Amino acid sequence: MEKHEPERVVILGGGPAGLAAGKVLADHGRPCTVFEQDEAVGGLSRTHSYQGFLFDLGGHRFFTKKNELDQFLRALLADELIDVARSSKIYFRHRYFNYPPTLLNAFFGLGPITSAQILLTFLREKLRYQKPAIVTLEDWMVSQFGRAMYEIFFKTYTEKVWGIPCSQGSAIWAAQRIKGLSLLATLKEAVWPGTKDRPVSLIGSFKYPAHGIGRISERLAQEIRKHGEVRLNSRAAQILHDGRRVTGVRVQTRDRQSYDFPGGRFFSSIPVTELVQNFDPPAPPEVLEASQALRYRDLLIVVLLFDAERITQDTWIYIPDPEIPFGRLHEPTNWSPAMSPPGKTALVFEYFCFETDPIWKEPDGRLIEMTRESFRRIGLAPGAADRIIGGCVVRAKKAYPMHEIGHEQPLQILQEFVNRFGNLTLIGRYGTFIYNNIDHSIETGIQAAQNLLGARPAGTGAIPPDEYLEVKYE
Repeated sequence: MEKHEPERVVILGGGPAGLAAGKVLADHGRPCTVFEQDEAVGGLSRTHSYQGFLFDLGGHRFFTKKNELDQFLRALLADELIDVARSSKIYFRHRYFNYPPTLLNAFFGLGPITSAQILLTFLREKLRYQKPAIVTLEDWMVSQFGRAMYEIFFKTYTEKVWGIPCSQGSAIWAAQRIKGLSLLATLKEAVWPGTKDRPVSLIGSFKYPAHGIGRISERLAQEIRKHGEVRLNSRAAQILHDGRRVTGVRVQTRDRQSYDFPGGRFFSSIPVTELVQNFDPPAPPEVLEASQALRYRDLLIVVLLFDAERITQDTWIYIPDPEIPFGRLHEPTNWSPAMSPPGKTALVFEYFCFETDPIWKEPDGRLIEMTRESFRRIGLAPGAADRIIGGCVVRAKKAYPMHEIGHEQPLQILQEFVNRFGNLTLIGRYGTFIYNNIDHSIETGIQAAQNLLGARPAGTGAIPPDEYLEVKYE
């Protein structure tokens, strides 16, 4: 009896989702090929290297509410994981506050009048007889933290991150990312730290690969290459199809060579907007129009290198001040000593922007100097700016899917179009257009691969949207 080879699986995108799917398939002897347009795997979760310094594109910690996923990571990285103590601060009114706050830190920092306003407006929201509909980001934050706390902190920082008023952002983002957090939860943690019903976003420590979050993707790629392949500098320029099934991809390499690559099943973790725009024959006009209606926020990273062992004691520092151009910074050495050469350290500054903004096009040297001057202004470490020995810039397009009011309808149009193709599955942050974490992206890849192997019928989106929660109770 003739033995049939299983259909080759083609995976578009070499980020955590695509690589996790590839590893599961490779472990089961299923041939697969991953196409990644960059020169290295990892996408936004890649660890970059510059002059002996390692840095992530913003600090990425791994945590999960699912034991199976935790075991998957531990088996993958073995002895590479270390425990990192979390210490976060918020820069507000030219002072630094702990996050989560202690009662004394918040009271003496904000003063009794402001503290009372925060408490009173929070109680007013909680005691409302008729609760207003929660539609926008502003609605959600006011309902959870009160009007005063929203106006003082959340409004400025959130609008800096997203570049739009909170009244134009969808509450779906908050429900997915920070469900379970509120002023009550924060105060409870401040009074009774370490209690059982504690959201993961408030935990005091987390696991991290000693040489950066990118080690997750690097290890996944190593496992795939045992039975499959990962092709770098290779972009899926066109999606070939017959109207019912995807038949292959037209691949364009970094040196502008192109070739057609056939496959039987396709997983896509590239931006769903780009996916449908690259269909050949083209997608219907209404689908292309819907793809133009969805937007992404871009990320510009400036790294300053220091001739110093350490600048801060923190893992994250949030900067909501609209007069300071960057929104967040972290010191990789505080996550792992292996991230910097001995006796040296670095600070990573995150600028949330659109690639159409003037700052995106600024020369690297100007961005480094601008960051140096803004670093002086926030008074984080007086005198440290004089010990800067270099810097670099990284631009990451389409870093965050934007959940604006009304984004559901165009997204549904794209999903329904993709569903016409029975051998195409969307995975990951970009494929599903959900602003999720690395653990969620990995899980979508794992479940999509398991579905293909017979766990359950495959489909667009391997995990229900209501599971994308950044909260776990211990």
